[in-house]
Amino acid sequence: MEYISLAQTIEPHWFWESFPLVSQSYSDGDEFREFGLRWAGKGFTYASAPGWHFKDKPTLDDFPIENFANIAQVIDLTQSAKTGFIAAGDFTDKIGLGSLPKIIILKTGHSDTIPMRRREYFTQIPKLAPAIAEIAAERGVVNICIDFSCDSSKSKRADFTQAIINPNSEFRDRAHSAGLIVTENLCNLDKIGSEVFLLCLPIKGEGMTTSPTRPVALTEWPSDTPSIYDVSTPLLNHWRWRMEIWRDKSESSDGCLDQTQYIQSGHAFTHCDAPRHMEQDGPTIQDLPNMGLDLFLGDATIIDISDIELPSPVTADLLERRCGGNIKQNQRIILRSDLTNRLGYKSTRWHTHAPNIDASAADWLISKKPDAICLDFPQDYIAREMPGRHVYNHEFEIHHKIFQAGIPFIEDLKDLGEVKQENIFLAAVPLKMNCIDGAPMRAVIINW
Repeated sequence: MEYISLAQTIEPHWFWESFPLVSQSYSDGDEFREFGLRWAGKGFTYASAPGWHFKDKPTLDDFPIENFANIAQVIDLTQSAKTGFIAAGDFTDKIGLGSLPKIIILKTGHSDTIPMRRREYFTQIPKLAPAIAEIAAERGVVNICIDFSCDSSKSKRADFTQAIINPNSEFRDRAHSAGLIVTENLCNLDKIGSEVFLLCLPIKGEGMTTSPTRPVALTEWPSDTPSIYDVSTPLLNHWRWRMEIWRDKSESSDGCLDQTQYIQSGHAFTHCDAPRHMEQDGPTIQDLPNMGLDLFLGDATIIDISDIELPSPVTADLLERRCGGNIKQNQRIILRSDLTNRLGYKSTRWHTHAPNIDASAADWLISKKPDAICLDFPQDYIAREMPGRHVYNHEFEIHHKIFQAGIPFIEDLKDLGEVKQENIFLAAVPLKMNCIDGAPMRAVIINW
């Protein structure tokens, strides 16, 4: 199975108010390397829900996970796009009669022809007939993915010159009015065929109408009707993590706005750690196979330790007894303590009463040669002393042991108890950012 990223890279950009940031850096004398993200409602590859500009319409949270992870049909409109206008008839000629899958990808060739850094990416967009959105909704589509932007840019000049008016804002409005999710700015569509299993998972929040996402196409899949479990911790304001999240709601003559914005500064919520996070010379996320996708997606085994007393150490003996020899090399190992479900992610006891991996368990995990180690609790005992005091890099013994073996982490999973099988498929998709130490993630478990 091949995993193909269809997302633009989140990096500083002249068009977007969203951007990545570095909250800690070795070059600045900090103990760690840490990513951050300012999300201003839109930018790069992102999903939007009807509730963004339509009062009382659904948010992204209101849709089932199957609307973001499912079979997707690629509809090739590149020939029509060359004329500058894609008519409703061009679309219906391609789809024929009958129903469509929940997710469709409209391929115009735009993002694979013009780089997003160029102004022409936003000014030379082919126009989609707005009626295409309603036709898609009538045929059963719930998430329509496109390889261009629907966003306009207002001018800050007194004479209003240099504004960018996007001809597809009406298409997106009609799609939202018809109840559709719109996922914009896909790329690399020339690398996929006419049908894929698409993971277009937005970062999880509470009441979010827009969210960054990293669509990933699976070129083959065992079943068309898998069971999918969301195991991500949603973003929220938190006493421990450097997070500011707020909801901007307004009504005016221009319409309705209900938009979540946030600033995330550091490794928190569901995310991945590349070794560079604590090892100055460790691999970056870009150094990992397929920028981490080959390590973060694939077969996994859940080791259930959810009955252990809190707090207590996780030992090699405990893992050996619980895994039953069920670990294969180059899989992902998931340690399920149910910490978040037992104590709550907002609770201070999540830190002070967490289990921790001891040195023997770290050696045991390394010996299994996993692609990634995945957890729903903080792995180092010393983490419970943050932020009460400054904890130094070298004190994170378990992180260093595992990073020095070249193994990345997936952290802060939740709801693992909803999954009854031990051997599953994990799809933990990191945002595609220019940060090097890790990235926010949306993680699901799939039973094919």
